[in-house]
Amino acid sequence: MSKSQRDKGLRGEREVAKAFELAGFPVRGLEGSGDHLVVCSADLTLHVESKRHEALRMGDWSKQAEAEAPQGTVPVVAYRRSREPWRVSLLLDDFVALLPHER
Repeated sequence: MSKSQRDKGLRGEREVAKAFELAGFPVRGLEGSGDHLVVCSADLTLHVESKRHEALRMGDWSKQAEAEAPQGTVPVVAYRRSREPWRVSLLLDDFVALLPHER
C-alpha cells in the first residue's frame, strides 16, 4: 500500500469519527487499528470499520468488522468512494434489533 493510500485511509477514519462526534456520540479509537468504538447508549456500542476505497469489497470488509468487533458491540462498516457520501453496512439482524419497536 502506498503512502497516499494510507493517508487517504487515515483521513477517512478521521472523517467517520468526526461525524459521530459532531452528532454527540463519544468515540474511542482502538489501539493499533483504524477502528473506532462509538458509544451510542448504555446498551449500544458500535464497532466501526472505516474504508475509503474506489473498489468496494463489502464481503471482505464485513467479515473483518465482524471478526474484530469486541464482544457486545455491533460491527459496522462505514465506507465511501471519492466524491460520494459515506454509507454504512451492517448485519440485517443487528439493524432490525436497533429499530424502535413496541413490546
